[in-house]
Amino acid sequence: MNTHAGLLAEFLRLRIDESGKTLAVLSKQVGYSTSQLSTHLSGRIPPHDLVIGLIAVTVPPALRERREAEAVRLLWDAEHPPRAAARPLLPAQGTTVSVAQVQAEQLQVYERLTRALEQEGQLRQAAENSARLVWVLLGMVNTLEDRVRQLAGERDRLTADAAGGALEAARRRIGRAEEQKATAESELVRAREKQHQAEELADRLRQEIEVLTDALDRLRGEGASPHDHLPNLAAASPAPDEERDAAADDIDAALARATAVNDQDADTIDRISTEITGCPAPTPQAQQLVPDNPLTSPDTANKSAAQLQEDAEAAAGRGDGPEAARLYGVLAALSSAYLGPDHEDVLASRSHHAYWVSKAGDPAGARDLHAALVTDFARVLGADHEYTLISRHHHADCTEKAGDPAGARDLHTTLVTDRTRVLGPDHADTLTSRHHHAYCTGKAGDPAGARDLYAALITDRTRVLGPDHANTLSSRHHHAYCTEKAGDPAGARDLYAALITDRTRVLGPDHANTLTSRHNHAYCTGEGGDPAGARDLYADVISDLTRAFGADHRYALTSRHQYADYTEKAGDPAGARDLYADIVTDFARAFGADHADTLTSRHNHAYCTEKAGDPAGARDLYADIVTDLVRVLGADHADTLSSRHHHAYCTGKAGDPAGARDLYAALVTDRTRVLGPDHADTLSSRKEFDHWKMKAAGA
Repeated sequence: MNTHAGLLAEFLRLRIDESGKTLAVLSKQVGYSTSQLSTHLSGRIPPHDLVIGLIAVTVPPALRERREAEAVRLLWDAEHPPRAAARPLLPAQGTTVSVAQVQAEQLQVYERLTRALEQEGQLRQAAENSARLVWVLLGMVNTLEDRVRQLAGERDRLTADAAGGALEAARRRIGRAEEQKATAESELVRAREKQHQAEELADRLRQEIEVLTDALDRLRGEGASPHDHLPNLAAASPAPDEERDAAADDIDAALARATAVNDQDADTIDRISTEITGCPAPTPQAQQLVPDNPLTSPDTANKSAAQLQEDAEAAAGRGDGPEAARLYGVLAALSSAYLGPDHEDVLASRSHHAYWVSKAGDPAGARDLHAALVTDFARVLGADHEYTLISRHHHADCTEKAGDPAGARDLHTTLVTDRTRVLGPDHADTLTSRHHHAYCTGKAGDPAGARDLYAALITDRTRVLGPDHANTLSSRHHHAYCTEKAGDPAGARDLYAALITDRTRVLGPDHANTLTSRHNHAYCTGEGGDPAGARDLYADVISDLTRAFGADHRYALTSRHQYADYTEKAGDPAGARDLYADIVTDFARAFGADHADTLTSRHNHAYCTEKAGDPAGARDLYADIVTDLVRVLGADHADTLSSRHHHAYCTGKAGDPAGARDLYAALVTDRTRVLGPDHADTLSSRKEFDHWKMKAAGA
């Protein structure tokens, strides 16, 4: 990482801090995963579009143009690190005084800039110290509240027993605990105030630094940014006196350390405030405790770990993926700082965080989180621990969802081996991993391999779980699906027929899985050479899907599309034409006019219109479709080129061979450019061009 890349990263992080947005929010706005954002914000040179995008979503409109120019300049510097400056030419004798003045001004500005950077670094460190101290003191206040309640209960028991000396000692301990609680609350108010003062002064210095940097750039160009970080100050814990109240002594020692940190930060802030404003920072007045936002989540007030846990579980319970992911992320970060990264509660929070990041729509980010978890679980708990194996399963699952089924297949392969060794071949988790392994094998382009894996899995699941178990039926469904994809639709048809019988008996005729199997059975019947049988099966399943889910449900609309398709293939293009006319209207209403399924239905409607004997009507339909396909998919998309081919064909069939010739001439040029001169579609269009060229010449 070069110096300018670091400056750019710091510049972007400051903009993000000012905006108050989390990485999860920014990820959706700029189109990069949270893991990618973290990498680029750590010093890797980011792409130009990411820099512009971050400025656009973090900077107010009034400042956006200036901030964008600054960011682009920093990006250019990062991509083109400056070489050593050449020695300037000797100035003319008459300009010696002005050059000396410029050099003196350069030194003055540089000294001021260096001092401002040092002060900013000290203030940022003080703010971080105060932020950490806030969370420690919040935990201490909660602990002291529990201690006061426990001591009060002990005092009440002693009062009932009329124990003189012991009762007096209990009262002293309560008084001491209440004094400690008041001290902790007072130091908590101080820490929060110091954090606020440090951040406010640092922001003020940042503005001055930008002004000084601009001035220095004008005078002598870019210079180094010597940030100076304060060392961490930690006082040694005084040894507790075992003859006294050891717990209270420990609390006193902790409060003394908190006071020392507050005093140290106060001295730093007062000194810098005096240097900047001429007066020390104001002393905080006693006030009601209202927590500020933590650094990790500017959108949410500080809460205890228990409250964060409760809120995260509530968000998960209501299915709010983004909120659950955010809360678990905050909980994991804070728990790690307080308990240590290897604590079981920290690992559990990280696991929940990764799970809900995936549920919130970022499988790539979740994949990276799970990868780190796998390493840490294996190190802390062991490679064969249940939680380690579960994390490996989630890592593989998110890898597939992130678009890498081959990578997921390989991860599941090793996981199946290890789960078989550790848990046994008949364990539910082992069977689940085998199912996912087969699924990813098919997704990676090997349906025949997946088919064979599912066949073996069905045998074992039937033996272990029973033939009617939901997982057994699910594996049978996937087995039939992969059988069709492997080129055996007739075999898949028979598998689906048997599955429909069992799913109807176990789940009921209106269950979504039963209806899905019926849909697939109809499809495989048609692909197996019986379009009329497929048409009739779809007619029945459409009625039940509409009754179960509604006319606009995707399942019902998809089955209607297939019903129309097999109606045409069964020899009734006019009937298919009328079915597609209604489907186009309903698809446009349900999904939108530009949805891929709507456009496909319009293409098929035009196709069946020509097949039904109306080439002129089909020509006009294709003309409209081509216009929309060019707009939605682009001129070079395969569907656009296909519709142009049919448009030209119908133009010729409608009695305009010259028009067809010209349309095919343009299409041949574009297909040759996009697909190549020897592609089957290019050759088909050339053949049609020759045909209609001859027809036009004959006419």
